Amino acid sequence: MADNQKKLPLYTQIKNKMVRNIKEGKWNEGETIPSESQLMEYYNVSRTTIRQAVRELVQAGILETRRGAPTKVRLRPKVDMNNPGIIHHEQGHNLTVKVLRAEDTNRHYFAARQLKRPDEEELFSLDRLRFADDRPIAIQQMYLPAEIGEKIKDTTGTDFDLFPHLGRFNIHYTTIKENVSACNATRYEADLLGISPGEALIVIERVTFGLDYLPMEYSRTKYLPASFQYKIEIGN
Repeated sequence: MADNQKKLPLYTQIKNKMVRNIKEGKWNEGETIPSESQLMEYYNVSRTTIRQAVRELVQAGILETRRGAPTKVRLRPKVDMNNPGIIHHEQGHNLTVKVLRAEDTNRHYFAARQLKRPDEEELFSLDRLRFADDRPIAIQQMYLPAEIGEKIKDTTGTDFDLFPHLGRFNIHYTTIKENVSACNATRYEADLLGISPGEALIVIERVTFGLDYLPMEYSRTKYLPASFQYKIEIGN
C-alpha cells in the first residue's frame, strides 16, 4: 500500500477501494454490491469500518440504500474520490443520538441567512446529543429548509447521519464548507456532556450545499476535544 494511502483512516482506504471497483466496472450502475458480511471478509475490516465507508458513498450519491433492501450502485463517479485534504470524524463506535428538541420555527435568523432564506421563513430546527459507545461526545444544532426537514422527521432519533436517508429522496450534497473554532461549555452544555462548566469544546460550523449548489443545511456541533479527530493533509 502506498505511503500516502497508509496515512488515511481505514474507512477512507476502503471507500477508495470500493470506488475503484465501481470505476473499473466490477460493480456496475444498478447492480447490488456484496453484502456487509462479504465486504468485511473481503477487506478484512470491522463492520463499523464498512458501514462508515458505505455511509460516505451514500452521502456522495454513489451508492443507494433502502431499508430492507441490498445496497446498490447508484452512479459511476466521474472524478477521483481520494484524500480530500481534510479528514475528520467522531472517535468511538456504536454511534447513536438523542433528540433534545425538534420543531419548525422562524426565530433563528442567523441560520436563515446561512441558508439564504428570508428571515421570516420557517426552518426545521433540530438539537441532538451525539453518543459514541453510550458516552455523550457532542451537542449538535441543525437547521434545514422546512421541505427538507419534513423528510427526516421520522428518523432524527435513530439515524446518526441523516444524509443517507435524504439520499433516498435524491437529495445529495455537492459541497461542504466548515469553520473550526473553540468555546467554553455553558452550564447547560456541561450537564449534557458530563463535564464542568467552562471546559473547552471544539465547534464545527457547517454549511452543506445541494445538487443545485444552494445551501441545504446549516449546523453547529460542539464536541468534547478527546472525541473528535480533525486532520489536514496537504500534498502527497
